[in-house]
Amino acid sequence: MNSSMEYKYILLDVKNAVGFVTLNQPQIRNPIGNPVKLELMDALAYCEKNDEIRMVVLRGAGGVFSAGGDMNAMKERLDRGEYGTWESCRLGGELNLKLLNLKKPTVAVVEGAAAGSGLCMALSCDFQIVTEDAKMVFAFVNIGYVPDSGATYLVTRAVGTVRAKDILMSGRRFSGQDAAAWGLVTEAVPQEQIGERLSQYIEKYANGPTKAYGYIKEMVNRSVYHAFEEGTEMEVEFQTICERTNDHKESVYAFFEKRRPKFKGD
Repeated sequence: MNSSMEYKYILLDVKNAVGFVTLNQPQIRNPIGNPVKLELMDALAYCEKNDEIRMVVLRGAGGVFSAGGDMNAMKERLDRGEYGTWESCRLGGELNLKLLNLKKPTVAVVEGAAAGSGLCMALSCDFQIVTEDAKMVFAFVNIGYVPDSGATYLVTRAVGTVRAKDILMSGRRFSGQDAAAWGLVTEAVPQEQIGERLSQYIEKYANGPTKAYGYIKEMVNRSVYHAFEEGTEMEVEFQTICERTNDHKESVYAFFEKRRPKFKGD
């Protein structure tokens, strides 16, 4: 079965038992705003219930996976004197929990860049194929935020507390090759090999024992991610506090004014 569904911010194409879900705002580097999260959850629900789809591939259009959170939406809220990050955090956790629990193999193909909530979404997939030179960052702290979308939970369980504190608290960039060496992603390959490697994953997982894959995922997730929802609830609580700090406001305006933020700790 080959088909496609209509969305505003993403694409869903079904080809040869694979659901290809593509973030489709390349002109602004595929941000993960609330409307995008809702469309992604709808697409994943479709893939879950459609028995003809046996695996899901998640990727970004335009050679970039995702720039993460929607900075324009953050600034617009600040300009209006409104607060609303709790809803974004809640949806991010819900989206990635749905990815974790999807009873079919999932593969994230990461090219160009992956940041913040976009990178968290990739880590919520079963496998990540990334380009060696992909630019990655958990930049939450750079705008006075705590990690959300399950980042603290996902990263700590993948790389341990020492490395997790390093990359989450520093807000520094790292490469796809670094991420693979740390065990944060499945593998990093040269750009020219990423299509071939994806084809190999599709050949195996779109033609394998789908139900067994789903049960293996459930067993692994229960042993490792049993407190994921509790962790994302904590993210919502702390992010709501951080959104009201002067440091967050300063960092968002600094981003648009293209200058370094002056954090004062309040």
